[in-house]
Amino acid sequence: MTIQDILLPLENIVFRTRTKLLSPKGKYEVLITERRLLLYAERGKILKSYNVVCERLDSLLGVEYSEKGAIFKNAKMTLQGGNKVELRGPVQEVKPLFDFVQSSINALKANRKRNIDEIGVDETLYP
Repeated sequence: MTIQDILLPLENIVFRTRTKLLSPKGKYEVLITERRLLLYAERGKILKSYNVVCERLDSLLGVEYSEKGAIFKNAKMTLQGGNKVELRGPVQEVKPLFDFVQSSINALKANRKRNIDEIGVDETLYP
């Protein structure tokens, strides 16, 4: 199984981490497409198995970011949506991921608000 096998038709990768980030369930490569956040890991040397965790970007409710350490800084990012996803790694990997996720969520919310305004639906029905 390759990364292309887990993508939906007409779905493209728009962001990818250079290294694997640590999650409570193991190390994952993080990919972001126009619609989803994907955690992808290959396990095993001889008998390969694959582990994929997907979260829709429009279902994310919140993103938290924190840093620890003085010399060797590590960062932690928590995504709250359908699943709670916690990722840890070097600041130079996690910070750009956090910034990209934040901008993607804001763009999706702005696009959704614009669509609601265009069709004239009462916003109290669709927060």
